[in-house]
Amino acid sequence: MKPLLFTGPPGVGKSTAVRKVTDAPGLAGVHGLYSGEIRVDGKRQGFELELLPSGEKGVLASPDIEGEVRFGTLRADGKRRLGLSLAFLDEVACPALRAALPTAQLMVIDEIGPMQARSEVFRCLVEEIIASDVPLLATVALAEDEWIAGLRESSDCATVALTVGNRDTVAEAAAHYLKARLAQEARSV
Repeated sequence: MKPLLFTGPPGVGKSTAVRKVTDAPGLAGVHGLYSGEIRVDGKRQGFELELLPSGEKGVLASPDIEGEVRFGTLRADGKRRLGLSLAFLDEVACPALRAALPTAQLMVIDEIGPMQARSEVFRCLVEEIIASDVPLLATVALAEDEWIAGLRESSDCATVALTVGNRDTVAEAAAHYLKARLAQEARSV
């Protein structure tokens, strides 16, 4: 099965679509990584990562993180607002997903974006999952990053461009397809 990649502009509902698929009844053996916003008083204060199925969380980007690698809007001093930390991604999340790969029935990565792509450990893990027999469901940013664009355009992946109008239908179809595919594979074992 080719990896299934959801892409589209920010805010179109890529993460929502992935969660609809992973929350669908009948899917078992799901391992992966969610990316989400950290919000305080309704304002975005960074991004965090959450491991599946454990729920363990770690910070990916925050205004409190110092460092040269920064993302987000510009501050008054000319630097981007959010500092990037790859510690949780490289030291906790990627090793956990690599360890789960032999027994996982489905790998989920939300999202493959510019921040995550700064990690060589993450890029290697994504390529390892794609090369494996484990189905992958992922969201992929519309970023100019060469590696990310290569994934979106790869003939080894099935990339679906989500819109507000199609995201729910695509999520339902993907959940149905994955459940049927995983059930078929379980019967053939």
